[in-house]
Amino acid sequence: MNLAEMLSVAADDKVLIGLLGLVAGYLLNRRIETLKGGLAYRTALAPKRTNAYEALWKLTEPLAPRRVSDLDVSAAKGGCFADLRRWYYNGGNAMYLSLDAADLFLQGLELLESDHVRAEKTVELFSSLRTQLKVDLGVYSRKDARTRIPRSQRCRWFPMRKRCTKPGRSVAEPWISR
Repeated sequence: MNLAEMLSVAADDKVLIGLLGLVAGYLLNRRIETLKGGLAYRTALAPKRTNAYEALWKLTEPLAPRRVSDLDVSAAKGGCFADLRRWYYNGGNAMYLSLDAADLFLQGLELLESDHVRAEKTVELFSSLRTQLKVDLGVYSRKDARTRIPRSQRCRWFPMRKRCTKPGRSVAEPWISR
């Protein structure tokens, strides 16, 4: 191979590397702009979604009694159903629900509309909805949302002592759930 051929091959390599760099730069820039656009959209939507979720949270309060036996299903069917349906349609709040939250919400409406409503199922479904709202807002991770704390094992957390005390026990008797 003579000098002219070697220079030609070197020039071809540099042109090829330059073209690959341009293509990679273009694709990377396009991806970055797409991510920036999505972030701007979510940032603009966040206050409206937060307000809608806060209003929904308040409407589900009657469906979250301390004890399941305290839930008056017949009262919940009437008042809550109408309020929830109004929240969903009249305020345009349905647009802010994620698919998972919308699915749980609509299941809840169907449950409140049915003739055979069980208090346990109602409390469980609307608790799942509120958990999903927290996931959507970034309060919980998906892993956190899968963690269930049974009611009988709930305890009072003392952050300074890094201890959990079961109700009915003194602070001196630590109770750590595993």
